[in-house]
Amino acid sequence: MIVIDGVIWQSGGFFRSPALDQSYLWLSLIEEWVKAKKATQFVVLTRGQTWLPPGTFFSEIPRFSFEEAAEDRTGLQSVCDQLEARLFLSTGYTTPLSTPSIAFVYDLEAEAGSQFSSEYLEKKNAILAASHYIVFSDEVLAGLRTYYPGIPPDQISLVYPAIEGWAKPAAPDAMAEFRRKFQLTRPFFLAVLPEQLADYRGIQAVSQAWEILQGQRLSRTELVFAFPSPLEVDPVKAQLPQKQGLRYLSLNNPELACAYSSALALVFHSTFRPSSPLEAMACGCPVVHYRDEQPNASGSESATASGEKKDKDPLQNSTALLCQGSLQELVDALQRIQSYPVRSPLIAKGLEQAKELSWATVAAKLWDIFEQVAPSESEEPTDR
Repeated sequence: MIVIDGVIWQSGGFFRSPALDQSYLWLSLIEEWVKAKKATQFVVLTRGQTWLPPGTFFSEIPRFSFEEAAEDRTGLQSVCDQLEARLFLSTGYTTPLSTPSIAFVYDLEAEAGSQFSSEYLEKKNAILAASHYIVFSDEVLAGLRTYYPGIPPDQISLVYPAIEGWAKPAAPDAMAEFRRKFQLTRPFFLAVLPEQLADYRGIQAVSQAWEILQGQRLSRTELVFAFPSPLEVDPVKAQLPQKQGLRYLSLNNPELACAYSSALALVFHSTFRPSSPLEAMACGCPVVHYRDEQPNASGSESATASGEKKDKDPLQNSTALLCQGSLQELVDALQRIQSYPVRSPLIAKGLEQAKELSWATVAAKLWDIFEQVAPSESEEPTDR
């Protein structure tokens, strides 16, 4: 039996990640596992939530509080013992005492904050107790290796989340209407900002590189920063860069699909919308991935969903033009991505990888990892 702690649905925003919607992620995964007839192989521990996908087995347990974290670990172990659990999964960062567990690491916000906060201490405890680790983006993978350098690479699996159905190449007439509506008369680069904009490093770097490129080329382009609709932002009040040809647009999902499909390239930085590179790939848009720092030695290789190691992160290696370090490297990348021999292979590889990012595929990959970490009795070898 696999035990899943549904602590993320406890009211009060417990362990909420700004980088990933954990509630939607877990509900989607649970729904796919039920469809795959695995409902009898896992149980969700509820702490007050009111809805789970039909067919899900669940059991109510006491609510979590940081003041009683030690008692919570003891209680979770008792539940795991009663259910004869072979594996424990938490939607947040709770953990039992001894049952093997997998830590789902959504972001490194707690690590970047106070090292004495209750949330950081509980998260660190859960990570250090885990047998395996699952991350959902290249940035979190690099951060996990930075903050926890002792974790063996073969114990980390990188699994990209599913791409939503709206993210697909837009029809030509839809793209033409999109350009007319927003008066986009020139070729443009696109960057998609998160719902909560707190770090301006990416905006400053991309806008500066674009300005340098404008001064180097005879042809003119535009730079579009897209906000998820219905978020309305006043660039002046938000103290965002202002220059002719630099645009700030609030876009709904269909309009965002048109923006991806029409853009010269998506420019991605760790401070931007985390899902935007995958959405861009699904829409046939090449990606320029900019890191404004040099990689460390521990970030030189990545683990795939199956646990295999590759020389570089699969997203960066196959479907994005990676540049890091100086601003001039980003300028050069923006110039190169406009060349057909550079952009065409990236578009083709991105579209191919996007086909594998359905919820059914992601759920199946994760279940395979569960079986590798803690095989069920039917999977264990027997003497004949």
